[in-house]
Amino acid sequence: MHEELAKVTNELYTVMKTYHMYHAESINAESKLKDAEKQEEKQFSKSAELGPNALRHEDRQQRRSSAKKIEKMKEKRQAKYSENKLKCTKARNEYLLNLAATNGCISKYYIHDVSDLIDCCDLGFHASLARTFRTYLSAEYNLETSRHEGLDIIENAVDNLDARSDKHKVMDLCNQVFCPPLKFDFQPHMDDEVCQVSAQQPVQMELLVRYHQLQSRLMTLKIENEEVRKTLDATMQTLQDMLTVEDFDVSDAFQHSRSTESIKSVASETYMSKLNISKRRANQQETESFYFSKFKEFLNGSNLITKLQAKHDLLKQALGEGRRESKLWNHKAPDSPPQTSENEEAPTSLPV
Repeated sequence: MHEELAKVTNELYTVMKTYHMYHAESINAESKLKDAEKQEEKQFSKSAELGPNALRHEDRQQRRSSAKKIEKMKEKRQAKYSENKLKCTKARNEYLLNLAATNGCISKYYIHDVSDLIDCCDLGFHASLARTFRTYLSAEYNLETSRHEGLDIIENAVDNLDARSDKHKVMDLCNQVFCPPLKFDFQPHMDDEVCQVSAQQPVQMELLVRYHQLQSRLMTLKIENEEVRKTLDATMQTLQDMLTVEDFDVSDAFQHSRSTESIKSVASETYMSKLNISKRRANQQETESFYFSKFKEFLNGSNLITKLQAKHDLLKQALGEGRRESKLWNHKAPDSPPQTSENEEAPTSLPV
């Protein structure tokens, strides 16, 4: 689990650095474009002050050539700025998606997984402890009736054994360890004010395809994980049945009418015989191994669902806002080109 948390935080750091790099390039390209626009304005102002007939023919030709160069430079810088701005938008979207996924994983780990891990590793301990003490109590009650008061105290303690309560007490005592940390906040680069996934053109269709892919993938994963959970529940019930066998009564060993030989022969045929105990231990170990493997599979599946669900929900929100903004823009500008619909074909090789 710690490796998984380290992995998602490293991925978050990587996409954050990528976003910062592209945003810096976008700012640089914007600055260069503004410089080109200023040069063009200066050239235009000089031409307007001198007038068309104030210069010689050679000077006019030179000024036209200079103006064309400035115009070409401006076009190149405009294209570079648009390209960098698109890269920055995509990188920011990826960062925000990974941010949501990472926060979801960390929150799930501290709120659900830690408790589930304790339950997984602690399964059967309290049942085994109860069986041990009940065996001890049965022997003591038959040996010495004068110790009933002390034995009653122990029996009451055993009856009050509660795995869930003990787990909560430990977690409350060590709340600094088990309390979820603060969520990661979006760290904008320099003066970038956009702090949410952009779902406008030209990335709207790409995000829409990715949203549908996530929706389909989540549906499949939830079905698969539900099947694993059912198997896990059945295995846990089987294991609990193995661990809660009421085999602690040893009153037969204190029947004074029987000889030592008869007691030994009876004990060899009972549930507590060495052969039966060996078989039970082998079956229990096999069931425990299967239970751990299924628990690991269920945990990994739920982790993946948590990450994808966080991205899915963020994309759903962003696409909903993007559509509202698109409708408002289309209402104001009816002559604009039509937007691509959700039913049109789109590439399906995007990463989930």
